[in-house]
Amino acid sequence: MRTLSRTLPNEFLLSMNKLNYELQQVRYPDDLALLHRWMHTDHVIPQWQLNKPELELHIFFEKMLADDHQRLYIMLIDGQPAGYAEIYECKRDRIARYYSAEENDMGIHLLIGEKHFLGRGHLAPLLSMLADFIFSTSPTTTKIICEPDSKVEQFHRLSNGLGYEEQKKIKLPEKTASLFFFTRDRFYHSPIYNTLISNDHQKLENT
Repeated sequence: MRTLSRTLPNEFLLSMNKLNYELQQVRYPDDLALLHRWMHTDHVIPQWQLNKPELELHIFFEKMLADDHQRLYIMLIDGQPAGYAEIYECKRDRIARYYSAEENDMGIHLLIGEKHFLGRGHLAPLLSMLADFIFSTSPTTTKIICEPDSKVEQFHRLSNGLGYEEQKKIKLPEKTASLFFFTRDRFYHSPIYNTLISNDHQKLENT
């Protein structure tokens, strides 16, 4: 039987604010050079700590791709690779040691790898795309969690507008994280999401 994360589509597109935001599953080994470059950029290293030699990173992603509790995606903005995302099943992840995970909870990690997309208002639509992707393609999922470093202020600034709420601080081995919950109903009624899609809403899924 396929796991919850393995039922997610390989591709997804959501048009918001006159731009196309897309997900494409990571292709091994084709995307590894791109991921290697992103993991070695100055703004990514402190949070991800994956600035490893090429061979080590290949082995790391090979194991990640074989792990059936998660899916790995490249995020694109208007067809240009912009960042990387992981979507995982919380009940089968280490995060379940830090809160009472329910059976169909899903979690997300993301990074914007390309510097020219930083500081241009893309975090809100990228988070919106990931949440909409999970909620619209995984009907049994009613809650998404994310646990960014508590020092990442952008997540706190967007929380009210995107309808996610901080639950508590958690001490992970590599960071102190803020544990946020997205719930389906709050997300789809959030002001930022509805503003982003108000003029331009198109979805494309491909399994």
